[in-house]
Amino acid sequence: MKNIILLGCCLFSFTLISQTIISSDFSEVKNQSHLVKIADNSSFNMGLIGITGTGVTWDASGLTPMGGYPTFNFSYKLPSNTPRGALFPYSDAAFSDYAFPTLVGVEYYDFSADSFVMWGSYSPSTQHEIFQDPDKKMIFPFNYGQSFTDNYTKTNYSDSVTVSSIQNGTRTVQYIGYGTLVLPQGSFTNVALIYELRTNSLGPNSTEYTWYKISNGKRLLLRSENNGDILTAYSADIASNTNERVLDSEIYFYPNPIDDYAVVKVKQSTDKKYNLAIYNIVGEKVSEIEINKSETIINRNSLPSGIYIYTLSSIDREIVKSGKLIFK
Repeated sequence: MKNIILLGCCLFSFTLISQTIISSDFSEVKNQSHLVKIADNSSFNMGLIGITGTGVTWDASGLTPMGGYPTFNFSYKLPSNTPRGALFPYSDAAFSDYAFPTLVGVEYYDFSADSFVMWGSYSPSTQHEIFQDPDKKMIFPFNYGQSFTDNYTKTNYSDSVTVSSIQNGTRTVQYIGYGTLVLPQGSFTNVALIYELRTNSLGPNSTEYTWYKISNGKRLLLRSENNGDILTAYSADIASNTNERVLDSEIYFYPNPIDDYAVVKVKQSTDKKYNLAIYNIVGEKVSEIEINKSETIINRNSLPSGIYIYTLSSIDREIVKSGKLIFK
């Protein structure tokens, strides 16, 4: 199983009438979890990248997961809360699945009012890259039909200390499509297709096609190619037409990690009911329970030790929260 440095996809679908990508919406991605599957590259329909324009539909329902990989749960942390954060002083967000440090690298980004840029990445093998001039991935506002080109400069390291090369080049980003994306689990509306071409002074060009959820910046589908190395990754979440409205401070689990049982606490004074579903790392549902009061006990019920993913849904199946549980 190879190391994975870049995985940006994700979940949930929301209603928004504008085709414009703006900073305040895009930066919402930092506050949400990202359930991601690695796809078998052969299951990706190459015709999708040729579907451009507005009001289009991209049917990626035929995607199948690649064997041997778990369902990842990516999230953003403060760089200072990661082991190598000091190497990236200009970043404000570190992206990874922190449950798999031997498999998944950490990417370092900066979100600002006018752009979204990458400052580098650090892989499990200790190979890493640090940008002196950051790699700009998005500008704000960004409208359908718009494009931009930006320069970057970076230093590559073959291990934790050894410089292997200094590289520079350009990234050209184009907003080429707007419409509905169909994934195996359902449809996501209000989606933007962004095409990126990166040149490199020491190597071949690389390309990325990314389907973003406009209202929160999540990457629903990614197809990237760099010197013959192809990655296809897609959201593993249930499609929904509303935003993730419940904050971490309103619904939480304790303790987590869990021994024999945990308490789900809902900090609201309503009589709403929720459905809690727990999945193992290969996506199989192992438990389901109704949450209908301010505190609910969930029992382990002989579940093996390990990492699990949960989703909390409203009675009409709207996902309001997702995250990770650890059983000791």
